[in-house]
Amino acid sequence: MKYTELAGQKVSNMSLGTVQLGLNYGIANRYGKPDKQKSYSLLNEALKNGITSLDTARGYGDSEQVIGGFFKQSDLKGKIPFITTKCFTTVPAGSPDAVVEKEIIDSVETSLTNLGLNKVNCILLHRPDDMIKHGSIVPKTLERLIKRGYTDITGASIYQPEEVETMLQNDLYGAIQIPMSLFDQKLLHGGYLKRLKERGIGVFVRSVFLQGLFFLNPDQIDNPDLKVHAAPHLKTLRKLAEKADMSLAQFAISFIRDLPGVTSLVLGAETPEQVKENIALIDGPVIDDELRNVAYHSFSDVNLKAIMSVLSGPKK
Repeated sequence: MKYTELAGQKVSNMSLGTVQLGLNYGIANRYGKPDKQKSYSLLNEALKNGITSLDTARGYGDSEQVIGGFFKQSDLKGKIPFITTKCFTTVPAGSPDAVVEKEIIDSVETSLTNLGLNKVNCILLHRPDDMIKHGSIVPKTLERLIKRGYTDITGASIYQPEEVETMLQNDLYGAIQIPMSLFDQKLLHGGYLKRLKERGIGVFVRSVFLQGLFFLNPDQIDNPDLKVHAAPHLKTLRKLAEKADMSLAQFAISFIRDLPGVTSLVLGAETPEQVKENIALIDGPVIDDELRNVAYHSFSDVNLKAIMSVLSGPKK
């Protein structure tokens, strides 16, 4: 396991994503939300094998409460991992500054209560439009959270390049969470990773497997949109992984893991065994430069919007 220093803490290059601990999540989810004891076993497996970073959010069902319960019954000897959680506003644009500020602070204080902590390491805006729709009160409130000792750094969870541009306009932000995968390289091709690295911003990458889409058999996909827009690219991905003599999962992980500027990959798991499998992938081999270049250019025509319309829809 490799580590990067961020906000004075050692952050492992795999962060355990914990949305699965609070919700049924992912198109390829086979087991559903684990019960409490399995969740605790999963968290213990992560920490004892060198993972020092956990990613959660108020919007992830009872994920924060599960993590808090685990901390309460565990002997961590004061070594709490790097914790990232997220908040968002529900009040409409144009609301009084005091109302916006109160909602954010109340949300963060609830997260701290759920986690059983006085402080987390990173607080992200879960909805990127919160960076702008309430004007200056949001960054001012985030700065107050740092001054109150509720967090070390703040940032945003984003989706689109223009949201990165918005974030880069404010020196307050020290971390970002971005979606990136072999099918979704827009932030790489647009030079945003390089710019974030130059600013010293911690980059956490989610959706490396596109919510499990990569593990579907392209010949057995029934959804008509995925059959058109995903299946051909899944076949290409399998061929590239075979050429690299890697599993599909290893190829997908290695490609993103080794991009300059990436701090940590946020990988979820449904079982302790999957945690160990993910750690093995994070510690796995590199892709040679020639094949990496092929992968860089092979998925430029992926219709990600059509794919995400299926993945973000109701799970059947």
